[in-house]
Amino acid sequence: MTNEEMQKAMDFIINQQAQFATDIQKLQESQTETAQLLNRLAAVTVKGFEDTNAKINALIDAQIRMDENLKTMNENLNRTDENLKKTDENLNRTNDDLRNLIAVVDRHLREGRNGK
Repeated sequence: MTNEEMQKAMDFIINQQAQFATDIQKLQESQTETAQLLNRLAAVTVKGFEDTNAKINALIDAQIRMDENLKTMNENLNRTDENLKKTDENLNRTNDDLRNLIAVVDRHLREGRNGK
């Protein structure tokens, strides 16, 4: 190999080495940008999960309150049903008493008309 061929080979190798160094630099920059993008994406995803978890927790709390309110309402409805039954019983007794009173008054009025 002549000196000129040797010089060409060395120039070629040096150029290739320079190109490799440039390519590696570009890859490192690209990797840094990708890592930054992934970090931003991860932060946004975590924030999204936090927001979603907060909303789920709010729904759970609302459901618990709703369950408690329904339980209280059912208890109140049961008491109302019991009170209505007692009121019906009292009205029935009052109606019976009124019928008896009317019957007594009618009997006295009839007896009074008949001269007894």
